[in-house]
Amino acid sequence: MTWINFIQGDEKAFESVYNEYIDDLFAFGVRFHSDKEIVLDCIHDLFVSLYNNSKIAKQVDVKFYLFSSLRRRLLKVKKEALKFTEEEIPDNLFHIASPEFEWMEQESEEINVNRLKKYVEKLPKRQREVLFFRYYMNFSYEEISSIMNVSVESCRTLSYRAIKQLKIDLTSLEVTTLLLLYFKPF
Repeated sequence: MTWINFIQGDEKAFESVYNEYIDDLFAFGVRFHSDKEIVLDCIHDLFVSLYNNSKIAKQVDVKFYLFSSLRRRLLKVKKEALKFTEEEIPDNLFHIASPEFEWMEQESEEINVNRLKKYVEKLPKRQREVLFFRYYMNFSYEEISSIMNVSVESCRTLSYRAIKQLKIDLTSLEVTTLLLLYFKPF
């Protein structure tokens, strides 16, 4: 009901939807685009364009809709700035902050994550993107395919090839463990 109220212009619904998704959208955005100000601008533009917009579908998966829309906006901004290339990906895409762990655990984790990062960075951009959506954002392959504008089979293939390559470089147990560490939310 909040979504319908939101697109009909209800201020409390706007505040509720915004507060519920802003942190996740920003965390996603700064991994997809390195300029935090541009990410915030895109998020705010997205919310303004959706607010009180009766043309927006009433029956949607709100989280999926917002992430897809933000991704499209960020891609558009990159293309407009002529800075978008297939090889570009921010250095901070897979940053991990884990203040609840003790120093020794952090050090061990950082070593493992850096090891995995080295191998993940060798993967093609699309494979890295699928891994991010699948393991960090917990999106289904259907949702990922819609966000990335590719078929579900392509998403599965990209994920399979990425994990297969990582298994070649690391053991299966290491891949599973490190993916969970590497893509965990802050």
